Amino acid sequence: MNKDTLKKTSAQAFTSYANYSALIADEFENSRKSVKQMLTTIGIGQIDQTATGKGVIDACRAKKYDLILCDFRLGNGKNGLQVLDELRQLNLIQPSAFFVIISAETSRDIVFGILESSPDDYLGKPFTEGVLSKRIERLFAQNVELEDIKKAFSNKHYEKVVTLCNAHIQHEGRYSPWCKRTLIDAYLELKSWEKLTTLCEETLAVRDIDWALLGLVRMHVAKEDWNKAIKSAQTLVQKFPQCIQAYDLLALSFENKGMHTQAQEVLESALKISPLRHERQQKMVDISLENGDSQSAVKASQQTLKLVTNTINESPEQYFQLAEILSEAATELTGSDKKRMASEALAALNKVSKKYTNDHEIRIKKALSESRVYARQGQTKLRDETLASAQKLIEQSPDSNTIDVRIQLGKSLYLAGKEEEAKQAWKELAANNTLTSAQSKAMSDFLDEPIPIGARGKAKAINGSGLAAYAQNDFDEAIELFEEAIKISPHHPGLNMNYIQAALKKMEKKSKDAFLLAECKQALTRAGHITSTHKQYSRYIKLKKLISKSEQL
Repeated sequence: MNKDTLKKTSAQAFTSYANYSALIADEFENSRKSVKQMLTTIGIGQIDQTATGKGVIDACRAKKYDLILCDFRLGNGKNGLQVLDELRQLNLIQPSAFFVIISAETSRDIVFGILESSPDDYLGKPFTEGVLSKRIERLFAQNVELEDIKKAFSNKHYEKVVTLCNAHIQHEGRYSPWCKRTLIDAYLELKSWEKLTTLCEETLAVRDIDWALLGLVRMHVAKEDWNKAIKSAQTLVQKFPQCIQAYDLLALSFENKGMHTQAQEVLESALKISPLRHERQQKMVDISLENGDSQSAVKASQQTLKLVTNTINESPEQYFQLAEILSEAATELTGSDKKRMASEALAALNKVSKKYTNDHEIRIKKALSESRVYARQGQTKLRDETLASAQKLIEQSPDSNTIDVRIQLGKSLYLAGKEEEAKQAWKELAANNTLTSAQSKAMSDFLDEPIPIGARGKAKAINGSGLAAYAQNDFDEAIELFEEAIKISPHHPGLNMNYIQAALKKMEKKSKDAFLLAECKQALTRAGHITSTHKQYSRYIKLKKLISKSEQL
């Protein structure tokens, strides 16, 4: 099909919209009536209305629409962005349908949130019938030429997508830029690295353009070439500082390189630009916890919960995570601030129990989490009462004693001063069950550092200084710093093994030292809780053999 034929087909397709269906979502009745009148005048044959986000989801379950006009503000429930995300996750939008966000909002955060969600179009209020008519004509004209490509992509027929996109580009179709961007998505799915590189580099040879640079970053990430991903993402951020996806990929690359401080700095920059994505806020939680930054973790966890409330992405675990973070962060405060933050943790737990009233497992987890809040506050009577309450609930409902509940029980036992009982329970749990990697990590991370977030951050910072001294062959300074970090986090395997390695290096340079060997054996004992599934286990075994060999010299 040549270019003239394409144009002719587009023009012929829109002599009538009578067979098209539309859904209007706006909390205000007058606004819905106004938009409906415009659509009726334009000629849309079937028009439905709703005032809520839930109404949009329900309507799309019952019927396939060609056009959805959704206001950002939809009362106290889901907003327009959350509705769009949910429709996509539930596959309730057909490939040929269009979702248009309508908004009078001028807030930078909201505007960037809308753009980042990539609706098919965005209409700022107020707008005229003429503006709406042109937008609709443009959207449906696009479908005439791109419908087959969209269907092929939706059906994961990526080779067909490549063929159709290349044909459109060769005929100099008006949607060639769209086809080039879609080709990148298809090449990524097909792992066609050479073709993707050629497309992006040929485009960039003409001029810098964000989607071509982003395509290269995405390729490096897909190939797990983190060094190239970092370099190319940094270039993209420098040239196109509003390309928010570049920040996410740069943070991911830093994280995979173990550069968590840099990853957090990048995420902080991204959140300043676009803070309304719950996935980005949750990643900030994870990275902040890794860095021992309790205040950033609290803030991001609160924002995550706010963004997912009343959506398909809301879960009890988000409430429990917030309560745990608040509880740990409270230990770094004093006086009324400490009490206030602990109260916020308990409030989060009350909310989750009210929201999931009939879930017995949630009631157990709530009681266990409460016991840890009280433990960290030094309220031993309330700690023991809530722990006993949780154990009684478990006895009453053995089916609710899931692996996750038993992991939470171990944490509460440990903080109640029953460390050996907790360790034994977890040892039996691991021996008699197939655990997921996340479950194994939850137990090992807790045993490695059963201390508050802020303390973990301090130990990590001191350890970093110790590693720097070690790299300079200043083993005496390294040993002192590792000892200081171990005082804060006595059971952390990495810290103890860093101490051992520095001590062995010192003896290698000088002579055997009975005191240092004894200290190394103590360090091994402190890290002795790790099992064969622990990421540091092979290093532990290697150092254990080296200590034994040194003793025999």
